[in-house]
Formats: sequence, C-alpha cells, structure tokens
Amino acid sequence: MIFSMALGIVGLTFSIIILCIYFWKKRANVEGTLTTLFFRFLVVFLVGLGFYEIICVISMANADTHPILNEILCRIHILLDIIWAAVFMVYIYSVTRNKNDDLMEYIKSRRILAFVIIVAVIITYITSCLLKVTYHSAVNPNFLVIGGPALYPVYVIAGMGCIAITIIMFKFKNTLAKNLRFPVIYFILLFAFLVAIEFIWFNYRVNYIYFVFCFLHMGMFFTIESQDKRLLTQVEKGRKEAEIANRAKTEFLSNISHEIRTPMNTILGFSQALLEEKNLSEDIVKRDAINIKEASSSLLELINNILDVSRIESGKENIDSKDYKLENLLMEVNSVISSKISKNVLEFKINVDPNIPTMYNGDSNKLYKILINVLLNAITHTKFGSVSLDVGGAYVGESFKLSFVISNTGHEMTEAEFNKSFEDFAEGTSTNSAVDSVKLGLIAAKKLIEIVDGTIDFKNEKGKGTRYIISIDQKVIDDMRIGNLFIESNFNDEEKSYDFSDKKVLIVDDNKINLKLAERLLSQFNMNIKTAGNGKECIELVKNNKYDIILLDHMMPELDGVATVHILRESGINIPVIALTANSYTGSKDNYVKEGFTDYLAKPIRYKDLYKLLAKYLISQEEK
Repeated sequence: MIFSMALGIVGLTFSIIILCIYFWKKRANVEGTLTTLFFRFLVVFLVGLGFYEIICVISMANADTHPILNEILCRIHILLDIIWAAVFMVYIYSVTRNKNDDLMEYIKSRRILAFVIIVAVIITYITSCLLKVTYHSAVNPNFLVIGGPALYPVYVIAGMGCIAITIIMFKFKNTLAKNLRFPVIYFILLFAFLVAIEFIWFNYRVNYIYFVFCFLHMGMFFTIESQDKRLLTQVEKGRKEAEIANRAKTEFLSNISHEIRTPMNTILGFSQALLEEKNLSEDIVKRDAINIKEASSSLLELINNILDVSRIESGKENIDSKDYKLENLLMEVNSVISSKISKNVLEFKINVDPNIPTMYNGDSNKLYKILINVLLNAITHTKFGSVSLDVGGAYVGESFKLSFVISNTGHEMTEAEFNKSFEDFAEGTSTNSAVDSVKLGLIAAKKLIEIVDGTIDFKNEKGKGTRYIISIDQKVIDDMRIGNLFIESNFNDEEKSYDFSDKKVLIVDDNKINLKLAERLLSQFNMNIKTAGNGKECIELVKNNKYDIILLDHMMPELDGVATVHILRESGINIPVIALTANSYTGSKDNYVKEGFTDYLAKPIRYKDLYKLLAKYLISQEEK
C-alpha cells in the first residue's frame, strides 16, 4: 500500500512546502485580484487533495470490507480532480488576458468561459459516474490505483482544455511577459502529453494525476507566481515611474517658471519705477499700484493652484464636510468674481432656483474652489457678452443633487483643451500667464470634483457659447426653500461703516517685513497697534497689557504660534487669537481652532479678509 501512496506523498510534501512559502513569504502587492484568488485556491485545494488521495488509497486497500463507501470516496476524488483542472484552466486564462485592453470584453469573455467550464465539469462528471471505475493497476493487481473507463471523460476534457488554453495563450501572447510564456506552455503540453499517453495505453500503473497536478502547480509557483520576480518587477516599475515623475516635475518647473516670472517682472518693474520716479504724483502711485496688485493677484492664484494640485496629487486632500448656507457660499463667489471682471465689458449674473433647499452638509470649501476656478476659466476665455451661474437641483434618493451651470458667450476654449490633464499642462509650453494659470485652476477644479464624487461636463455650441455643467450630491440640513435671492457684492459699502480707533491689536511675527505689512494694513483702521517678534515677547506683553485681538504667526523659532496660544489659554487669556499662516488648505481652520486659536488668516494677508475678521470679532451685535 505504501508504494501506491509514494507519488502522492511526494506531491503532498511539495504542495505543503509551496503553501507554507506562499503564505509566509512577503508577497507582491497584488492582493484582491482574481488571478491571486484563483492561485490561492489552487494552493490550498491541492494540499487538501493530497491528503484525500491518501485516504482513497487506504479505502481501496479495504474495498472488500466497505465497497460502497470506497466507490463514493473514489468517485469524489475524480470530481475533485476535475474541479482543480477546471480552476487551473480559468487561472491560466486570467494570467494570459490583459484586462486593460477592453474591460467589458474581458468581463464578458470571463463569464462565458466560467459558464462553459461549469457545464463541462457537470457533463464530464455525470458521464464519469455512468462508467465503471477500477481500483487496481492493470500491470500489478497489488498496486492500488483509481482507473477504468470512468477516467476517460476526464482525460478527454483535460486534453481539450489544454488545447484551448494553448490557443488562448497564442492569441493573447502580447499580454504575457516573454520569459513566462515558455514555462507555461511547456507545463500545459506536458500535462496533455501524459494524459494522451495514458489514454492510449489504458494501463493504470501509478497514481500519477495528483503528481502531475503538483508538478504543474510547482511550475506556476516558480514562474508566473514567483513573488521574487513580482517584487523585482514592482521595484523596477516603481523606479521607472519615479523617473517619469521626476522628469515631469522638472518639465513642469521649467514651464511654470515663465508663468511665475511674468507677474514677478511686473511687480518688480513697477516697484522699481516708483522708487526711481523723480516727479512722483498720486496718479502715478495709484496707476502703478493697481498694476502691482493685479500682477500679485495673478501670481497668488497661480501659486494657490499649484499647491492645490500638489496636495491632490499627493493624496493629502480629504473631504471636510460641515453645514453651510448656500446663500453665503454664493455671496462669497459673487464677491470674488465681481472683482475680477470689468462691468463695461462683461456682465456677471447668478440665478438661483427659488425652490431648492437653504442649508446643506458637504465640503463647502472645495465647492467654493471648484466654482471660483471654473468661473475664472470661463471669464478668461470670454472677451465680450456675459457669464452666468445658474444654481438648481433635485432630490435623488436621500441626497440632493446640486447642479451648477456656468454659461458664457464668445468662448474660445475647445473640448480638447478642457480635457487636458495635469500631465498635459506640465509638458506644454506657455505664452500667456493668465490663461495658463486658470487652465491649471480648471485642472484643480476637475480633480476636486472627483474627490467629492461629483461630475463636470463641457458643452461648446457654436453661436450659443459654452456651458460647464457641475453636479454634486449634498445632504440637506434645512429643507426650507431658499426663495428669491438678490446677490450683489457690497464690500465697498461695508468697509466704511465701522471705526476701530478704540481697539488695541497685538501682531506677533518673526519676520519684520510681515510685521510692517500688517501694521500698514491695520493703520487704515486707526487701531492702536503693538508688535512682537516671537512667542515669548507676546506672552510678556499680554501679561502686562490688555489687547482686544492678537494676530499670531504660526511658524516661529523657539516658541511657535501653537505653543504660544496653549500658554495663553492655560493662563486664562480668552481674547480672540487669530493664526497667521501660509498653510491654507481644507480643514486648516478646524485644526487651528482645536489648538486654541479663535480663527485663522491666510498669508499673504488680503485687506478684505482682514477687515472681515476685525468686523467679526471686534464689533458687537448691537453695532452691526
């Protein structure tokens, strides 16, 4: 009996070794793929089949005592052989086909193959059950072997499967690495050859089927499924991707340098002209200051768009959902866009469906960036006529699908330009700073839309203008209708309504230029201003003086802004402390509030944003 188990024990030993190595050794990061699942099934199944074959040999040795049980066990062994062979065929098909060519075709063909194999397995096994099975070698009756006519259908279907797999591999030969094709074809043909020889001889000398399975399996493990090869391939792929990424960054920096130099040239040029002007007048100062401000705004927008895309590409941009009023968001959008257009050339309108809800829960910061970037892109490419933002929506299940349609006339942008990716932008050359800056902003907007699971569509109809259609699902917080909105920017009317002459402010920053700028901006509000160069100086001043508000820089040597605000709060200082920071990104305000700050103000400081913060924290409700 031990000789009947010999090949089975050898095969089982190899199968157990492969199983241990496969599950204990570090594997390449391809978890979850169908190919991996198929091979994992084959690894575990083959070990179980080895133990089951030993049980069948023992059963055949005692066939006279339990003939019915022996036949059931042996016929189940045949079924398990058929199942392993069928899964092996599907596995070979999976590693041969390239799923990237046509995903739908691949899924369809895989389903057809699975159906055909299931039907073939059922027919083969039923046919096998109708035929006689023997339990002894035709050469030596003392040798225990499962054989007889019951195995004929198995040999036939296995041979047909090998032929089919070989045809598949030749048909899709470009999808498999060249160094892997030969061993795969070799092992398949070896299996077909052994089955064909046995089918011709009809002499069942040894239990070789399980051993052949182990031989095939071992071949796959050391070729296609070789984790060392896969890891090396992934390392090589990662190296090439890193090289490509580095080249792309180099090209991007090279190309974007022109966009940065253009506004910088304007800023430095007009600044130098003002310094050297001998007959300086108020008109000259205002004229050059307007040019410097416009160039600075363009440069800031470009830098912000670069940082936004960088955060998105690095995977650091997360969804920060919170409750917000749609009306407030649209007023902010209107305020920014109105300042970017000339009313003598373009008309800007916001139209809101009065029947949509008032308040939502979602990432309003990203929605704001999306609308601003797409609107700026539309405005830049519209030389005359109008730009409009139409806001509507409808319930889709439990969520509300907000729709934003941005329409404009005389648009020059083509669909090909709209579909450009960041890689296309990085590799391209540029001649106009403003246009390329807003193109990068549009790319950032499209990436942000993907993050919030929204959609954007672009339609350019000749003679009718262009439409950007944005749809984003939001959770409704207040179902009350928003009603008729009249949105108009009135910031210039707001800023002369309040006087801060009785308020004391402390500015803390280690950079002297930043201190001078903050003093210059705050001086327009007639405030009592005091400055400090570091956190320790700030703490000493607060201990001995009373301030109405503190503007505290985040990044400072020795004692940074976060550590300083912790000490102030622990000392019982509850006055508003505003973080001055260049780290302006989604969720930054919440992070600073958690550390003890009251609010934050992004650098570079904008006059409008500064005024809003002062009005928010220094003006009582009665005054408002």
